[in-house]
Amino acid sequence: MAEDNRVSAQIGEGPGRPDDPYSRAAYRKLIAWDRRIAREEPFLRRCLGAGTSVLDLGCGTGEHVAWFARSGWRAVGLDRSETMIEAAREHEARGEGRFVLGDALSPQAALPEEPPFDLALCLGNMLPHVLDDAELASFVRGAAAVLAPGGRLLVQILNYAKLLSDDVTALPVNVRRGDGEERIVFLRLMARAPHGRVLFFPTTLTLDVDAEEPLHVHTTRRVELRAWSAEQLTHVFESAAFHVEQFGDMEGGAYDPAASHDLVVLATRPS
Repeated sequence: MAEDNRVSAQIGEGPGRPDDPYSRAAYRKLIAWDRRIAREEPFLRRCLGAGTSVLDLGCGTGEHVAWFARSGWRAVGLDRSETMIEAAREHEARGEGRFVLGDALSPQAALPEEPPFDLALCLGNMLPHVLDDAELASFVRGAAAVLAPGGRLLVQILNYAKLLSDDVTALPVNVRRGDGEERIVFLRLMARAPHGRVLFFPTTLTLDVDAEEPLHVHTTRRVELRAWSAEQLTHVFESAAFHVEQFGDMEGGAYDPAASHDLVVLATRPS
């Protein structure tokens, strides 16, 4: 639910819910989903292999789940944001997957009747919201509990090794068309924090080029994230008997800690 992730709340849709930090976000509008999934499709199919079922942990507004469902696979999305699940159920109403409110750290609790999955996803920089080692270990155990033998877990996060090494303080600005002539501007500022963490300040603005005051801050938040490294993730997954492969993007490119935009981990559960 950060970088390239996933709520269908429209700009100006109301005050939002105080207990749901994503209730006024507009991530669905900020991503060119058709182009993104078309770019990722060969790699996603490769990760699924001969499997027939997919679980998206932290599914957001459900675009990946909907694509898998339209392609003929059993697809389920899980997210702890009620707002995101409500938005994702627009897909469910069209027969494009099933969406469940629940915690990605314990998916088996939210999906007690679901058969095991062949592929679990955790995309869009969601995993850094898991802040400590114990929570990460819980996430890995939870994923293993809902995967079939030989099933795979695909994790995508930002390549924090490069961001921290280069002392990056902002990610590229994302500008998308909103309603009418407005533009939605998404800023992602960041700062170092102690104990292997970073602070993100995701800020959404609206731009009306004809207005006297053209920019209006719609939402802004302070989010603490864990800057997980390739070594840390590999250690935790291998400690749980997963076989680990590393990639630098969602097209299956090689991982280069000094150059890759993303860190993508494909962890395979023992058969």
